[in-house]
Amino acid sequence: MSRKNPSLLKELSYLPWWVSVIVGICVYVGLKFVIPNMEFSNLFISSFAAAAQKVAEWFGGIFLFPAILSIFNHQKRKQLIKKQSSIEPLRETSWSDFEVLVGEAFRRKGFAVQENMVGGADGGIDLTLRKDGKLHIVQCKQWRRSKVGVSIVREMFGVLTASNAERVHVVSSGHFTNDAIKFAQGLPIELINGDQLLELIADVQTTKPLQTAVKPIDKPVVKPTPTTTCPKCASPMVKRIAKKGANLGNEFLGCSGFPRCRHIEPL
Repeated sequence: MSRKNPSLLKELSYLPWWVSVIVGICVYVGLKFVIPNMEFSNLFISSFAAAAQKVAEWFGGIFLFPAILSIFNHQKRKQLIKKQSSIEPLRETSWSDFEVLVGEAFRRKGFAVQENMVGGADGGIDLTLRKDGKLHIVQCKQWRRSKVGVSIVREMFGVLTASNAERVHVVSSGHFTNDAIKFAQGLPIELINGDQLLELIADVQTTKPLQTAVKPIDKPVVKPTPTTTCPKCASPMVKRIAKKGANLGNEFLGCSGFPRCRHIEPL
C-alpha cells in the first residue's frame, strides 16, 4: 500500500486536541500582530502582510477542526477498547478500526504510537511505536477466515531489516500458519493472534464489563445448643426453622442426628 504524505490538519487530528488549539493560537497571533508589524522590501509580501490581519481569525479557526476530530478519535479509541470482551466482536471490527484498536492497546502499554494516516486495507507498516528510545513497527491483519502465512511474516522481516526498528509485531484477529510461527522463532518478530490480542486488550482495559453480583441465598443460622441434648439419643439439639406445615417459619429445636433421630422440641 502506498503511503502519501498526509496534510498538516490530518496529522494534528491524531495528536492531543490541545496541540491544534496551540497551533491555532500561534497562527492567529502571527497573522494578527506579528506579520503586519514587520517590514518587507518585496511589494507582494508587504501586501500579504497588510491583509493578514483580516484573515487571522479565519486561518486560526481552521485549527479547531482537527482539535474536534482529535477529541472524537480519542473517544472512539476508548470505546473500541472498552467493548472488546470476546473474540467475535474483535473479528467483526473493520480493518480501519482494527488498526486503531491495536494502536490504542499498545499506547496503554506505554508506547508512543504513530497511526497510519492514509486509508488502505493492506500492506506496509500500519503503526510505528516508540518506547525507551527504541522503534517498533506493527503490521495489522484483520483476516476473519484465512490464516496469516509465512510470506507476510517474511515480508515484514524484510521491512524490519531495512529500517532502524528494534522489533516487528504482526497482529492478527485470527491465527498464523505453522510455517509463519516457525519462521518467526528466534527472530525479533512477535506474532499476536486474535486470542492473544484479546488478552492484551483485557490487560489494558481501565473499566471492566460490569458483572451482576449474585446475592447468596440467606440460609437459616443453625447453631448447636451445647446445654441441650436429645433425650432419645443424647446428640446436641440445634435450632431449625420450619419450612412447611402449620408452624412454617417458626423456630424449633431439632436433633442434630436427623434423619436417624427425628426428635424435636418447641422454642
